[in-house]
Amino acid sequence: MNTIVKMILPAAVFALASAGAASTQPAKGDASKALITGYIQFNNNPQDCRPVQVDCTTFNTGQLCMDPSDTNQVYQKDEGLLECTVPLYKIN
Repeated sequence: MNTIVKMILPAAVFALASAGAASTQPAKGDASKALITGYIQFNNNPQDCRPVQVDCTTFNTGQLCMDPSDTNQVYQKDEGLLECTVPLYKIN
């Protein structure tokens, strides 16, 4: 009886741990699908910021974030300066 418990118990614990880990992981890509409010500079004026919803991040991925029409670079607003000057980046 002891040998059966010693063999089956570790396998059962491993199976439960694996199932628990898999069920608590977010689906890959879910975090990247969250739209955030970015800002475009109107007339290249960093103090005239127009909001736009984008799928971007502050983490430098090497590709600048552009607005949905792909014509304007998107920034995050620097609350201290009240200007949109912090670049956002595309999520890969």
